[in-house]
Parts: sequence; structure tokens; C-alpha cells
Amino acid sequence: MNFNDARDLMWIAGGLYGSAFLLGFLKTFRLNWSPLNEAPLAGIIIGFLLHTRALYLRGLEIHGCPLGNTLERIQFILWSLILTFLILRLLWRLDLLGSFCAGLSFGAGWLTLILPNTDPMYWLAPDYQKLFSNPWIELHASIAIFSYGVFSLLAIVSGMYLIQRKALLSRKFDKLGSFLPPINDLEVACWRLLSVGVIFLTISILVGGMHWTRHPEFVSSIKLAVTILLWLGYSVVFFLHLTSRIYGSKFAKISIILFLLAIGSLALVNSKNREDAKQEIIPVKSSELSS
Repeated sequence: MNFNDARDLMWIAGGLYGSAFLLGFLKTFRLNWSPLNEAPLAGIIIGFLLHTRALYLRGLEIHGCPLGNTLERIQFILWSLILTFLILRLLWRLDLLGSFCAGLSFGAGWLTLILPNTDPMYWLAPDYQKLFSNPWIELHASIAIFSYGVFSLLAIVSGMYLIQRKALLSRKFDKLGSFLPPINDLEVACWRLLSVGVIFLTISILVGGMHWTRHPEFVSSIKLAVTILLWLGYSVVFFLHLTSRIYGSKFAKISIILFLLAIGSLALVNSKNREDAKQEIIPVKSSELSS
């Protein structure tokens, strides 16, 4: 493993998230096992630090914010997810939430590293510098992807809400449900996460709109439509929950569905020029890249 290689660090970070996921559930079901007390959180923190360095190294390599292909976007979303969890943990001590976040980061992170064609070298395209010379584009993209990270945490908390609700309705002892917060606290957390995510996504659209009005040729109609529809979806849920028209399990299920649609839409959210850039990549030998 090379600690100066972004992909190698992503592999290690994913492995640490996976270890934290397993240790977290062992800690949950074996309360008297003292060596596990801080091990899951330590694994998440070390994994996050390595994950941060991986994105930093990729940013140096491409001379910009690493959001140009599927691997980079998913990794940035997972990084945002872990960052949001670590911030929330200062206010809300819930190790089981960290286990769920670590499990998602491990599975999705390693999947992007295993699947082929998720990491094309778009930065080798002749017009790459022209595409990413405008800082407004990167600001728009980074805020949007960070909002996706918040929405991913919303989906996880929504899943926890559904687990707790099922345990309460069954009126039977549920080992997993017994370690979850009260169901009302989970719904409040979902509402706050939705509010934060909508705010960040709205800011992203405003920043992107400022650039789009000046350079509409850089934004495809598909990207524009998908982004607006996703924003409308979360905004409608926000106002419906605010007016108490959607709540409880329906609110949780819609939050999960919207997140899945958001992740699925990433394949469509590409600018015209970036897609052209991928097609113009000049083949480079691995020996030339290392020199």
C-alpha cells in the first residue's frame, strides 16, 4: 500500500470503516467487552483522516475539487457523510449511528473501487484546464455533493426510525431497537437533517445558476432537469413535513427513496464539456504517469 496514492488510501479508509462497522455491532450486542468501547469510533476517525488525505491527493493530481467521475463523487459524498456524523456526535452520542454510517461508507466506497470504469482519467483531456478554471463551478459542485452527504445521513437515520417503529409496533423485545434513541428523537433528527440538506442544496443551485446564466453551454439539459427535480422533491417534502402533512414512517420512507434517486441521478449529472473531455482522453502508459 502506498500512502501517497489516493486509491490506496481509499482502500485503507474503506477497510477501517468496515472494521468499525463490525466492531460497532459487536460492542452493541456484547456490552461487557471493554476493549470494544472506543475501537469503533477510533476506526471511523482514522479512516476519515486517511479518506481526507486521499481526496486531498486526488485534488492535487487534478488541480481542483475531485468531483469529475463516479468514484470521486461517491467518495466525496461518503466523506461528507462521515464528517456530518462526527459533527453530530459532539451533540448526540449515538455509537450505533456511527456503525450504520461506517457500514455504508465501507460498502459503497469499496464498490466504487472494485467496479470498472468508475475512475476515468478525465484530467488528461486537452481542455481540462478550461473546464475547471472557474471557481464558481467547483463551489457549486462541492456544496451540492456535501448536501448529498447530509441526505445520506438522513436516509440512515430514517432507516433507524423504521427499525424502531417496527420494534414498537411488534410489542416484542428487539435487541437492536433497544439501543436506538426514542422514536420521537429520531424524527426530530430527520427533520433537522432534511432542513440542513435543503439549505445546502439551495445554495448550490443559486451558485450554479449564477454561472449558468453566463455560460449556459456548460450545463446540459439533463443535468439541469435532474438537479431541479431533486431540489423540488426535497423541498416539497420539507414543506409537507413543516405543515404536518407528511410525518412518521411515510416521511422516513420518502427520505430513503429520494436519496436512492439522488445517488442514481449522479450518472446523469455531467456537463456537456466534461463528457466530451472523457472521450478526448489521451492514452497514457502507467510508466509515464509514475515518472
